[in-house]
Order: sequence, then C-alpha cells, then structure tokens
Amino acid sequence: MALIEKIDEISSNPRNRKAWLALACIIFAVIIVIPAIFVIFSIPTRWDEIQGVLADSDTMSIIWGAIWNSFSLAFIVTVLDIVVGLPMAWMLVRKNYRFNKYLDTFIDMPLAFPTVALGFSVMVFWGCPDGITVPGLGLVMSPYLMVVLLHLIFTYPYMVRCLSGILEQIDTNCETAAMTLGASKWTAVRTITLPLFRAGLVTGFILCFARSLSETGGTYIVLTMMGASTFDINGFFTGPTLISELRHMSQDPTSGLGDAVPELILISSLLIVFALLMLFLAKTIMTRLKIPWRKVWPRFGRRVSGKKVATAKDSLAFMFALIFILIPSFYIFVCLGTEGSYSDYGGFLSAVGTSFLVAGVATVFDIIFGIPVAMYIARNRGSKRAELLDNLVNVPLIIPTTALGFSLGLFWGGLGLSSWGVLLVIFGHISFTYPLLVRNLVGAIEEVDPSYEEIARTLGAKPFQAFRKVLLPMVKSSLLAGAVLAFTRSLGETGATQAISNTVNTVPIYIVNFINGDIPNYYAAAVSSVMLIAICFVFMFGLRIVIDRMGGKD
Repeated sequence: MALIEKIDEISSNPRNRKAWLALACIIFAVIIVIPAIFVIFSIPTRWDEIQGVLADSDTMSIIWGAIWNSFSLAFIVTVLDIVVGLPMAWMLVRKNYRFNKYLDTFIDMPLAFPTVALGFSVMVFWGCPDGITVPGLGLVMSPYLMVVLLHLIFTYPYMVRCLSGILEQIDTNCETAAMTLGASKWTAVRTITLPLFRAGLVTGFILCFARSLSETGGTYIVLTMMGASTFDINGFFTGPTLISELRHMSQDPTSGLGDAVPELILISSLLIVFALLMLFLAKTIMTRLKIPWRKVWPRFGRRVSGKKVATAKDSLAFMFALIFILIPSFYIFVCLGTEGSYSDYGGFLSAVGTSFLVAGVATVFDIIFGIPVAMYIARNRGSKRAELLDNLVNVPLIIPTTALGFSLGLFWGGLGLSSWGVLLVIFGHISFTYPLLVRNLVGAIEEVDPSYEEIARTLGAKPFQAFRKVLLPMVKSSLLAGAVLAFTRSLGETGATQAISNTVNTVPIYIVNFINGDIPNYYAAAVSSVMLIAICFVFMFGLRIVIDRMGGKD
C-alpha cells in the first residue's frame, strides 16, 4: 500500500507524468521500433548489390509474386475473420451456455501452439501428404487455399478476442430501452450495438491482417510438405517464407546462391513499406466509413430476432470454430497413435522453462510500458504525435518474424551485442508482442468517456488513483485479453527466435529440430507439442478462473 500511495503522490506532479510518458516512448523507440526497421537503413550500404537484384527479372518475378500472395492472403483471411468472428464473440459474451468458459479457453489455444507444429497438424488433417501414416481427409487443394485454412487458425482468435473485449464494455441498457419502445432484438443490436464495434473492428483488422502477413513457420512447413517451396517461377511463396527459403539457401554452399543479404534487405523493406500503406488505407476507410444503420426493416427484424434464428446462428458459429479451427489444431494428437519413441523429458522441461521466461518477461514489459503509450494515443486523437505513435505501433506487427529477427541481428550485432542470447530473444519477442497489448488497450480506452476520470479528479483523486480506480476496471478485460495474446504469441513463436539466436532453445525451436532434422521424427515432435498444449491449457484455464474471480470483485 505504501508503494501505491507513493506512486499516487508522484503522479500529482504534471512533470512526473510527462517524464514517465517520455521514458515509455524512448524505450518504445530504442528497443522496439528502431531495431525492427533497421533493415531499411541498411539499403544504402548494399545498394550496388540490390540494384543487381532489381535487374534480375526472374528473381523480381518471384519476389513480386510472394508479396502479392502475402497481401491477398492476409486480406481474404481478415475478412473471413470478421464474418465468422463476430457471431462467436457475441455468443461468448452475451449467451450463458455452460460450455462457454471451455470454448473460450480452447479458442485461445492455437495461439500458444508452435507455428511449425500447427502447420504440420493442419497439413495432416486436410491434406494427409505422402509419407505420413496418420489418417486425414486427403483433400487435394492448391497451396493458396491450404495456407488460407492455416492462417484462419492463427488469426481467428485475435478477432474474437478484440470483439469480445469491446462487447464486454458495451452497456446492454440501450438495447433494452430500444426493445421496450418496440424495436426488435435484431434492429436494436444492428442500430445501437454494432456501430460501437468500430474501434474493435479496426483493432481486430490490424491484428489479423498483420498476423497473417507475418506468419512464417507454419506456412513454410505446409508449403514444404506440399512440395511448393521451389525457388523458381513455378514455386509458391509468401514474403516471409521466401525470406526463410533464401536464408536456408544462402547457408547451403551447393545452392549457388551465395550471400542473400541484398535479397533479404529488399524483400523485408518492400513488405514493411507496402504493409504500412495498406494498413493506413484500411484504417482510414474503416474509421471514416458511414453506414446507414438507422434504416429499419421491421418485418425482417422480427423474423431474424426469433429464437430459432439465434440458435441457428450460434450453431453455425460453433460448427465453424469446431471444424475449421479446433479440430485441425488438435489433430496432432492423432500422431500419438503412430509408432515411435520419446524420452527426452529433461530437454523438454528445460525448453519450457526458457519459453515461459521469455514470454513472461516480455508480457510484463509490455504491460508496464504499453499502458502509458496506449492512453496517450487514445486520449489525444487528432494530435500529430499521437497519430505518429499509433502508426509506429503497427510497424513491428506487420514485419515478418524472420525479417524482424534478421533486422534485430543487424542492429544489435552492429553494436557488438550478438552474444547476449536470451536477452536479445526477449527484446525480439517484446517487438512483436508489445503492439498486441497496446492495440487492444487503445480500442478499449477510446470507448470510455474521459469525463469519468475528470469527475474523479474533481473529487480529489490523484491521477494514478483515477486510473486504477476508474479507468482500469473499465478496460480490464481488454488489458487481460492483450496480455494473454502477447504471452501466447511469444510462447508459440518460431521464426524470430531462430533468426535472432542459434543457442536459445525455446519449445518451438525444440520441436522444429525434430521436424527439420535429416530424418524427421514426427512422433517426437507430436509428443512434445501435445505436452506443450497440455501445459498451456492448464495455464490458460487457470488464468480464466483468476480473471473471473477478479471480475466478481468489481
């Protein structure tokens, strides 16, 4: 209590508040933004070699094709997430089904899966490729469609989390008042509640688009197992998987590629620039779009407000989550029925400890230094500084994790810190988890009327008191959702960790070594993944219980 009271007193001084915000912004710039985009500043140092790449029509054809695949995939997946994520978020928040708590936890689980293991699981479920003895559906589909199905699993939880966090803050009294005045349930929701989702939709769009755009490990495994990752005009790549392939080929003396740094710098820079332009355009359109919500269709509204329609909607939302998200994610359990042996439990536990250390430190850092930045952005809309910060927060989100690791290596290696190991990995994980928490908080804080805090201040509350007594309880669900997203995103990350350090052995890297070995050991990878899934389930289910109890105290 003494510490909190001391912080309350310190927050009374405007200079101290400005100093804290300045410190948070400096740390954000030095540890997150500058290392993430350092690859762009490397262009002048290799310009002559980059010009050679630009002049190679075959190589540029592959690069432009990979970039087009990345952006088109991200857009399609994000639109699908909005369509199917909104009904699920509504069901989880507004319906009291007994299984909601379990479903809520299971939807988050794919976020904690190692991306490589998840890609393997999805590929086995839908495609059942040659050399895999596990029974699957055996569907023949294009690499593009297979990647869409994979990316839905990565991005769907982000959309559901963002929309459910906003929905929990929307007061249902306005809907009730509208219905008492004769409006149907559907009309009340469509004209009153859904327009309030705009901030959540913007946040969800950015997170899902960026997550799809930056996905590396699982996509690379899927394309490799389909035989699509061939470095020629017949191959299929996304931007991140092309980076991974170039890194792999440059380390293979038989490939004849040699130093691929110019290609890597060019691809990473193009992805960063185009992604920023795309997200800025999408954000501008979604925030300014005027939808005629006030128009009412009474007869249609009454028809779709019935119990049968609501039940059908919930059933379809549940079936989609079950068939396209949960079953493909957990299908890796079937691999345990194959023949094999596994005994390296000590190595697995060591990797788990490293993963939880990295994810835990990164998440705590995100909370401490992300809250002041999120508050500044949300409370200063229209300010050029806030707009700049808002755009900069998106930068680490959209950089493919392999490119992020490559950029971090260039930055920290240039400072002579390449041997810092775990600390550098933590810095890397902070880069792509920090925006997850900030984006969730910005959307939530914007929905809270600042007059509540102002009233508390006029009644004698210190600034920090007004924050923790008034604002924090209102945005707590979004803060916790952001923390869960950050922690699970860190826990399942493969590409950035692998690119930053060759010595830090997290669980995803531990599993990758089984899959990418000279003789792939799918059984050992499956056992390790299942054990990680079990640990994550216990951890996240326990976290849900804690969150529910905290909610009961408000």
